[in-house]
Amino acid sequence: MPKSHTLREVSAKSSRGMEIVVEQVYEKISDSMQHDQIWSALPKIAITNKVIDLSQDYTFTHPATGEVFKVFSHEVYV
Repeated sequence: MPKSHTLREVSAKSSRGMEIVVEQVYEKISDSMQHDQIWSALPKIAITNKVIDLSQDYTFTHPATGEVFKVFSHEVYV
């Protein structure tokens, strides 16, 4: 069965300037016009063995520290 999701490291930064690396969940979509496999970012990250939904502004609360971080993600990659 072909893989339909993958994780990719992205940076996240708190309002206090702390920067961490988290893994964003990407989903494979097909571009039938060019027969390419394109990966599109989902509003989810994986951290400490949990999948966390991102808010509309791509923020999340870190489960261990309670600090709010914003993800700087790449929307699509080939």
